[in-house]
Amino acid sequence: MGNEPYDFLLNISEAEQLLFDVLHALENTSVDPRERRMVWPDGARLCIEDTARSIHAESGGPVDRIQSHVVNWLAAGYVPEGLDEQQMEEFEQLIEEWIGPYEDLN
Repeated sequence: MGNEPYDFLLNISEAEQLLFDVLHALENTSVDPRERRMVWPDGARLCIEDTARSIHAESGGPVDRIQSHVVNWLAAGYVPEGLDEQQMEEFEQLIEEWIGPYEDLN
């Protein structure tokens, strides 16, 4: 019982590390919302599930948590460059349609 607060802190630290790992992995990734693919620097075009599995292979973190972080990144973390207001609205709509089913799982 005496270690419970430290166990809690350890779990927070692990969660923070996983988030850092996901954000780091996605750092140079772009998004094709029409095709619902994440475009990796090596040219690979992966869906959300394959992206989560790829990050899992590197980090070892739970795939479901990684997938949740990827969805959140798509929702709020990724900002494409060079879009005018109308293009940005279309981009956001396509992202919402893409991630909608995943948000129901969270």
